[in-house]
Amino acid sequence: MALRSQLGRTLVGLFGLAGAGLALDAAHATEPAVAKPRFVSGTELRVGGSAFFVAVARDPGAVAVTTAHAFTLEELSRSHEVAFELGWTKQRASVSSRLLATPGKPFSVPGGTLRDDFVIFALDVAPRGVRTLPICASGCSEVGQRVRIFGASAQAPHAEDDVFGRVTKVAADQLEVALDVPADLRGWGGGPVLRHPEGDVIGLLQAQWPTEDGVTLGVGPIDGVRAALAKPLDGGLGRPFASFGAGGATAAAGTAGARRAGAAAGRAGAGARAAAPVALEDGTEEGPLLGRAGALSTELRLAIDYPADAAVIGDDEGAFLAGRALALLGEFRRFDVMLVLDTSDSTRAASGADVNENGVVGEDRVFGIFPTSDAGDSILAAEVAAAERVLESLDPRSTRVGVVTFAGEPLPPPNVLTVGGSHRPDAVIEEPLTTEYGRLRKALHHVLERGPEGLTNMTEGLRAGVRELKGFRGGVSQPDAGSEKVVLFFTDGQPTLPYDGAAVAQNVRSVLRAADQARRAGVIIHSFAIGPEALDGPVAVVEMARITEGRFTPVRRPGDLVRVIENVDFANLESLSVRNQTLGRDATELVQKADGGFGALVPLAKGKNVLEVKARATDGSEARAQVTVHHLPGAAPTQAPRELVALRNQLLEKRVINLRRGRIDAERTRTEEVRRDIELEIERERTVAEERAQKQRRDLRIEGDVEPAPEPTRAP
Repeated sequence: MALRSQLGRTLVGLFGLAGAGLALDAAHATEPAVAKPRFVSGTELRVGGSAFFVAVARDPGAVAVTTAHAFTLEELSRSHEVAFELGWTKQRASVSSRLLATPGKPFSVPGGTLRDDFVIFALDVAPRGVRTLPICASGCSEVGQRVRIFGASAQAPHAEDDVFGRVTKVAADQLEVALDVPADLRGWGGGPVLRHPEGDVIGLLQAQWPTEDGVTLGVGPIDGVRAALAKPLDGGLGRPFASFGAGGATAAAGTAGARRAGAAAGRAGAGARAAAPVALEDGTEEGPLLGRAGALSTELRLAIDYPADAAVIGDDEGAFLAGRALALLGEFRRFDVMLVLDTSDSTRAASGADVNENGVVGEDRVFGIFPTSDAGDSILAAEVAAAERVLESLDPRSTRVGVVTFAGEPLPPPNVLTVGGSHRPDAVIEEPLTTEYGRLRKALHHVLERGPEGLTNMTEGLRAGVRELKGFRGGVSQPDAGSEKVVLFFTDGQPTLPYDGAAVAQNVRSVLRAADQARRAGVIIHSFAIGPEALDGPVAVVEMARITEGRFTPVRRPGDLVRVIENVDFANLESLSVRNQTLGRDATELVQKADGGFGALVPLAKGKNVLEVKARATDGSEARAQVTVHHLPGAAPTQAPRELVALRNQLLEKRVINLRRGRIDAERTRTEEVRRDIELEIERERTVAEERAQKQRRDLRIEGDVEPAPEPTRAP
């Protein structure tokens, strides 16, 4: 403690630094030292690895330090502020709108070094919930020095992790560190490297690269930060981000540039290795990634979340690669999806397919009076199976999902007062919006066990879905004002409530009023008309999609619903491919998710491999992203992040299935032909259904804007 106090006094005298951390009480000492800088540039959310806090003698008492290669200054200049949030809880520690000193240069650009790769933020408010760190004054590093490194983990349920190692090389422009044990350092770039046990900062974590002995870390010496702190801009006030745009101060190439460059991590030994930042920027941005469904895109966003650049892979099955591709229009949004399922009595009919895959196709009995011979093959079972397929195609990191079912009891005869009874609501919230997809699957299983019953109150189903998405009175879900809100609406019939079943026009108008309310609330409805009855009178399902700028999908054979749902796409992508450019081979398995997420298993050659992802949006725009990995057979297997384990398992299961089938080209061709036939049939059915809906509009005199009308009230 005496040594640390002396260092603190030295820093105050030389650089105006307040030796923070030298008199910490026990409570403050347990607070994390790192946070994640996040900012919005234009409409894009950026996450810049990790940052730490250093105390200064000027208001508000501290600054934030991180790497330059995590930021593109042109993008930063378009941002109003950078928020520093704790890694797990997302609690805001502080915020900045200015840079305290002239930013350094990313090591990946010509002339860049690890020493100069830093950015110092002037804070607008004193940091809360974090501790500040003292920086080393002089003579900070020597070979063999024990070090402790802090980082903000994207996976662990706490705000900070630490690892230990030792310095293996010291140079004026870089340090090299070997870890005691291998560690996943994704999102740690910019984290502080401290002498241990002294506890003062000697550098910033910058990069990692594979060596014969394992993985070596590249560390930028703290000297560059110390010198910049001694020369603050504008008398210590700092300068707004906008002044660092085009024509401003030294421009820092962004994360993408750092990854592309693959520059050497320093002069010494640089020719023997490529040292691009690896797993040090945040590879798992939790931010909003989904754009408005159905809109023409103005930008194609493509990101590889895993593996990190220059990762070492020993897995025999090749590289597991995951990321997200999304064609965007306007502001990025998270995604909230309500699955609205029809559970009316008619959904007990056979779907015409072996939905439960038990080898038997259920059939209707005695003109549909009795249940189908296999309840697991009913229309309701097809809806549930399709809903489960939707869950497989979404990413819980960015998408919440809820489940609503609707049916309805018949209205009592006129002038008849119903007393008592156990009336079940016409719409039931089976599960509110959640990212715990396991709970949703349990809810869907319960829906199937309960079975169909009642009439078809589409109006209440829609209203319940919108209520949950928007957080209106009576809703159960926690509202998210910044999310994109979508209803996937499944029905096998026509509306028979809330009015008497014979009042067809009134029931349809009621549905359209609910759809118009959804439109005004910013909710998009994608509707699915399942089976002949729904397609004989499709005006309600056609119009609810049209009114809200969604998509109507006809499904003539209910059993095709599970196949059809695979075509649901919210990412506005036309194609996506993953290829090992070094081998000249495509991914052996590829899974593309509706919300833009994707995963692939890519074959590897021994040594260096360049993996490329290419995406094409529906408007013709294209984007490419690359990651370089090193295949070292026999190396310890890599552990996928927790949130990607399910995707990796899905790919491995797909590989097993393909191997079991012998990967016969004819089988693949036949599957694609079936898919194309279904798509062509959908288009034909959509044309017929829209013509029929137009005729219904004329017959029912449902033309022009929906006119307001009083809703019926159910007898007590």
